[in-house]
Amino acid sequence: MRTLMAIFLSLTLLSIPSFAAELESEGLWLRESIPGQPHGAGFGVLINNTDMDVFLIGASISVAEDVEIHQHVMEGQQMRMEQIEALMVPAGSHVKLQPGGYHVMLMNLKEPLVVGEVHSMTLVFSDGTTLDVEVPVKPLVEMHNEHAHH
Repeated sequence: MRTLMAIFLSLTLLSIPSFAAELESEGLWLRESIPGQPHGAGFGVLINNTDMDVFLIGASISVAEDVEIHQHVMEGQQMRMEQIEALMVPAGSHVKLQPGGYHVMLMNLKEPLVVGEVHSMTLVFSDGTTLDVEVPVKPLVEMHNEHAHH
């Protein structure tokens, strides 16, 4: 009877969908540090394979004191960045973090972001789910080339 109960519990736990596995990232990367700038930026794609909208509400990375979610907005002829509290990743869809759009902003870097390095970042969602990702640092030139193709 114990064996049957253990098998039943194991199968039950396996059938419960893992929400964390339903949230993915694709191609996340950090922009190399600009000399004299205390902040950095991260880009890529967040994918939500669930049937519920999810909100990115924050992130953490050891190389920065804080991570904020930002967007670019036009004010007249001027483009500026502003912090947002949460970024919706729609159910069954994705959101692209890119230069000139949504991005994660690494505030008060403890050290410069150097091309070739890889940093561990934890993304935090509104339901308490976290997603740990390895994020490489890429050169500014590559960022401009990628942006030019969009």
